[in-house]
Amino acid sequence: MKRNITLLGIVSFLNDLSSEIIHPLLPFFLKSMNATALGIGIVGGLLDGFGNVVKLFSGYISDIFRRRKPLVFFGYLLSQVSKLGIGISSSAGEVSGFVIMDRIGKGIRTSPRDAIIAESSKERGKAFGFHRAMDTAGAVVGTLIAILLYESLKDFQTPILVAAAIGFFAVIPIFFVRDTGEFVPKKVEVGVKLKKYLFVAFLSGLCHLSYMFFLIRASVISVEAAFLLYLLFNVVYSLYSYPAGILADRFGKAKIVGFSYLIFSASLLLMTFQNPLFFVVAFILYGIFMSVSEAQQRALASDLSKSQGFGLGAYHLSFGMAIVIGNIIAGALAELFTLDAAFVFASILSLISAFVYLFVKF
Repeated sequence: MKRNITLLGIVSFLNDLSSEIIHPLLPFFLKSMNATALGIGIVGGLLDGFGNVVKLFSGYISDIFRRRKPLVFFGYLLSQVSKLGIGISSSAGEVSGFVIMDRIGKGIRTSPRDAIIAESSKERGKAFGFHRAMDTAGAVVGTLIAILLYESLKDFQTPILVAAAIGFFAVIPIFFVRDTGEFVPKKVEVGVKLKKYLFVAFLSGLCHLSYMFFLIRASVISVEAAFLLYLLFNVVYSLYSYPAGILADRFGKAKIVGFSYLIFSASLLLMTFQNPLFFVVAFILYGIFMSVSEAQQRALASDLSKSQGFGLGAYHLSFGMAIVIGNIIAGALAELFTLDAAFVFASILSLISAFVYLFVKF
């Protein structure tokens, strides 16, 4: 079943290539529509966390009907349609609506897709790490294309429409994926270990400050510099994802994730110093953090789940709701005080999360 992991890696590569043409442009596209820091925090929170609400139900449905592939296909397709909607939007409110649509698509596909990955390999840390590496490799290429298009056009909207056109190619490899739905009883038990982990996931989700805040802070140098730093972030993210999966299988996922939150806390603090060299280090550390936490928190949830679809869905729900709440709080702090307040808030919570992952036994 390694073919499944490869095909889903290709899907994620193409989808993220498309998405990451949009993502570095999005905060500045919103600012061109006079969006406030709170507004950007809301959109950032929705972008990073809203779809997780849907993941619980899509995972459960894929468990009950033992069909994961149709949900994966529909979810990816819905996201591509939403990208087109973002490209033709004329207000921050419209952008928010299509971001919600995109996140619903992500929510529908993620738990069933993760369940297919988990059921297609015994080495789950490595499998999720490979998938994340392909995902972020697409992000690197997409960011490069975004920079080239912006430099050529000096326009935010046209590159987004180009990204939407590319995104539709991402659904094609899904036709060749083999479904892996395993039988589970209709009454699904969460389990004590997973319940404990869901609380920890919620705590750690609160500190996941949107990348938009990083880009806005970095734009004090220039918009172009912010794009280049975002490219650096994605390069590091891509390079470290697969090795992080191997290390997690060898030394334990919780410990590796705990150390990554220490790294993230340092990255957030460095962003409060408006120094170009500090920004470079901060974006590198941010990339290392995401390469570990994104995949290995999911892999840990998979290990603690009695049923893959529902368990991963419950994790995504807890984690995603916390991301939305955390980014709204961060946006409000930035609006009331300064952007530094948002970074300090997230840094403190990241430090607390690190110690929880390092010392709590699951």
